Amino acid sequence: MEILHIGTLNKTTGGPAMSTYHTLKGLVQQGVNAEIYCPPFQNESIDLQAITTHICSQALKTKFAYSPTYKKEVEALGDYDIYHAQGIWLYPTYALVDVARKKGKPYVITPRGMLYPQDIAKSNRFFKRLSLKFRLLKDLNQAACIHVTCQEEMKHCRELGITSPIAVIPNPIEIKEYPYQKQDDIFRIGYLGRLSPRKDVEGLIYALAAQKDQSNIELLIIGGGDSVYESFLKEEVKRLNLKNVRFTGFLSGEEKDKALASLSVLAMPSEFENLGNVILEGLVRGIPCIATQGAPWEELNTHQCGWWIEYNQEALNRTLEKATHTPAEELKAMGVRGRKLMEDFYSIESISLKMKQMYEWIVEFKNKPVFIYE
Repeated sequence: MEILHIGTLNKTTGGPAMSTYHTLKGLVQQGVNAEIYCPPFQNESIDLQAITTHICSQALKTKFAYSPTYKKEVEALGDYDIYHAQGIWLYPTYALVDVARKKGKPYVITPRGMLYPQDIAKSNRFFKRLSLKFRLLKDLNQAACIHVTCQEEMKHCRELGITSPIAVIPNPIEIKEYPYQKQDDIFRIGYLGRLSPRKDVEGLIYALAAQKDQSNIELLIIGGGDSVYESFLKEEVKRLNLKNVRFTGFLSGEEKDKALASLSVLAMPSEFENLGNVILEGLVRGIPCIATQGAPWEELNTHQCGWWIEYNQEALNRTLEKATHTPAEELKAMGVRGRKLMEDFYSIESISLKMKQMYEWIVEFKNKPVFIYE
């Protein structure tokens, strides 16, 4: 079985690149010939030895990522059993759908949280509504399957009028040993990921400022992205006269591992996430996590490996205070439970097997897996 994905493997895009890479790597391990067609790399890319990568021509510098040669380049790669688009709104997804239709092949679309009402409303709302009305909804409804990462995302898809089968398969994380350990007694809360207004990183700054005793608390913000937003965050730190906030910029490899190992708790304060790879990154390293109820992480509560809280500043303030008063032994035990959760349900092996079963259901008409809803 041969599958062509389109998406990105640039590390600076964060979760989408890593989850796409891990999915492809797992599919190859499952005996599936999974390849990816992606843009030229900017800065650092992921280690590509485990997968087959095709590089497309540089798109024109527009938000739509249009390339006049894109369709021809995809067609020239040959025939695949399934075409799989990672993300929506951009030209490559529409082009891939056109190629699949021309070749009479099925296609799958992974919206990556881009159909959440909050995401539609936050930017380019007029364009997105027009796209849905005149093209995208038709493409989604003619897909062999839509892949989402949680039940909440499926609910939003159905509310938009998507009638295609929907597979609920979370993103995978690589289960491996991490050599670095926390070396100090400072309670350090961290943020990891792209700096963007929709991530609400300022909530962590305000939560820190709300703590009565800040003498042994530090906030570590790991990531880069929107320079205007990053400047805003730094101005807020300055305005609040906080001396215990550090911005590291984008980190990868050993630097990233060392920074994460220094954390007591990792937090994802954003209003909504279709999954939130940052939680996977934390739990697999044995770090308790905080996520808002705009993300599908009730398991943080049910598996006692973190806090799943309401999306408001008061809840974040209270949770940070609670976390800082949690004994180190209990934080460690929470981390052990989180690691076990990753091993049992989010490994590359278990997730790629589900992806393979989805593809087999589409191409070989095998029994419908329980995680696919029609």
